[in-house]
Parts: sequence; C-alpha cells; structure tokens
Amino acid sequence: MTTENEAILGSAVTSGSTEVRWSSTSRVALVRYTQGAILTELDGVFLVEALERWIGPGGEPFGVLADGTGLRGTEGGYRALVGRFFRQHRRDARIALINLGPVIHVVVEMFRLGTGVPLRSFGDEAAARAWLRGEGIAA
Repeated sequence: MTTENEAILGSAVTSGSTEVRWSSTSRVALVRYTQGAILTELDGVFLVEALERWIGPGGEPFGVLADGTGLRGTEGGYRALVGRFFRQHRRDARIALINLGPVIHVVVEMFRLGTGVPLRSFGDEAAARAWLRGEGIAA
C-alpha cells in the first residue's frame, strides 16, 4: 500500500515521518525519522512493505540501521505490525540503532524482548556497522 505522500526513488523511499535507503550490496536498510515523529500503524505498513520488496523471499540475512534522532514515540499499531514482521525474520534480521532518547530506548528494549530479533543500540554509526559486520551483514 503506497501512500499519497510517499515518493519512491529506486532504492530509497520516503514518507511524512520516515526515510529508508536500501543498499542491495550490503543488504542494509538505513532508516531516519523526521524531527518529533511518533510512528503509527501506517508508518509500520510503509516500513514493512519497503523491506519486503527489498529483502526478497530467500531468507538471506539483512540489517536495519536506524538513527533515532528526532523520534519521539511509537503507537501500538506500529509496534504490533513491525513486531510481527521481525518475529517472522528473527533468524535473518539484525537491527542496530543509534541516537536513541531515553523513552525510545525503553520501547526498543521491550521490542527486542518481544520479537527475539538480535538488536543493539550504539553510540555512533561506526560501532553499529561494526556490530552488523560481526553478525554477517556486509555493513
């Protein structure tokens, strides 16, 4: 479901709250949020559909590197939808997060426990990419 405010540009998609850039060589999705974003179920649909298009059906490992700068929160619909997707991909997905505020850090920890997806937060992008590489993702 592509929303009206979504622009699709090759390996990048944007919505009102989120920008996702996919690298097919590293199989990493780089996610950034608009300042003050509170993610809704529609934002979850946007992210899941983009990832499904890019990762394909083969079960190959992939990573998500999300920069939480500006992210204020997530609604239940977002957490449910995105959580369901990542539970289905817990063997092949790795999530690295940077720049998390204290509230989002708690939400992320609950998400990690609820999905079982290998997920870690880091102080900077270099450390996050190093962890992804250690997990077998060519970040």
